[in-house]
Amino acid sequence: MRKHFFTSEPKVSGTKIITQLFAILKPRDFSQSFPAKISNQVLKQIVHAWEDCQKSRRAYDRNIPTFLFLPSIPQYQPKICTGNLFSSDNQSIEKRGINPNKGLIYLSQSDIIISTNSQNVIKVRVVPAKALYLFEVANLKPVRLVDLNYHLRAGICLGIDNLVAVTSNKPTFTPTIYDKKPLKSINKGVNHHRAFLLSKFDQGKSTTRQIQQITFNRNKQLENYLQQTRSWIVKRLGDEKIIQLIIGTNVRVKQNIKLEKKYLIFGVSPHIPLIKFITYKTELVGIKVIVTQAYYTNKCSFGDLEPVGKQDSCQGKRGKRGWFRSWNESRINADVNAALNMIRKVNVNLPH
Repeated sequence: MRKHFFTSEPKVSGTKIITQLFAILKPRDFSQSFPAKISNQVLKQIVHAWEDCQKSRRAYDRNIPTFLFLPSIPQYQPKICTGNLFSSDNQSIEKRGINPNKGLIYLSQSDIIISTNSQNVIKVRVVPAKALYLFEVANLKPVRLVDLNYHLRAGICLGIDNLVAVTSNKPTFTPTIYDKKPLKSINKGVNHHRAFLLSKFDQGKSTTRQIQQITFNRNKQLENYLQQTRSWIVKRLGDEKIIQLIIGTNVRVKQNIKLEKKYLIFGVSPHIPLIKFITYKTELVGIKVIVTQAYYTNKCSFGDLEPVGKQDSCQGKRGKRGWFRSWNESRINADVNAALNMIRKVNVNLPH
């Protein structure tokens, strides 16, 4: 694939390239060690990776603000501890056991047995995670619609000090702020441990198996907290019968801001994974999710019903400790103010 890219530079033709790669790799021992369907899945992943790369490079040429720099082409994988992954679809796995609690999955032409509670399994993926290997079981999950109110909306503001602020146009809905202190604490402890381990090694060595293991554990703890936050938000929206959720995000806006030293312990806010988790779960219950840009929602005053957009002079003003002061001197949390403006920005004709 790399030779094809440097010699011809055309757009990747999936079917033709897969046929050529399969003809080259089929006689090899490593290709014959897997079932033909699994080998084809690996080839498709390679081709799709190159297709995604070329789409990203074309988007970068169109000056789409998602990319900070020119996306690099896929690199060669190391000979030892390769980073490739392979997946087995439902035709390449064998399911045994009638009781879901005792369900077993046998991968074809291997001695690997996976115990799972999932039903309607459609795919099993083997993902190398440097320090270990993960077996991910994908299954079909039906959409269960709940009774929702057509007139109710909810807004989410993704902050820096706070993780999420959730509000709604429902009069009895109490705005809720989810803290980010657990994420900062986890990340700070791992950074101290990692720095201590690196101080024991020779200069120039950047990682070890132990560092990879603690990094993996850190990522799983962060993911677990995000999943818990997502569950709380979705359950709250379902109980309040919210039909629409507006999530505001700023692409590359908060990267050059000046922060105090205490905020630097967690430099990257995991907003994109949280948006994916919330979107996936809300769609299963029938809640519509709209992800939009959060421009000017922090500056405009919700208490004064100021139009959300660029203003020569805003009526409100941002205060200390996360407070927003409106024109009549009333105070409201700044993230809550932004979340309420998010609802007004998308639903212009909605009654206030």
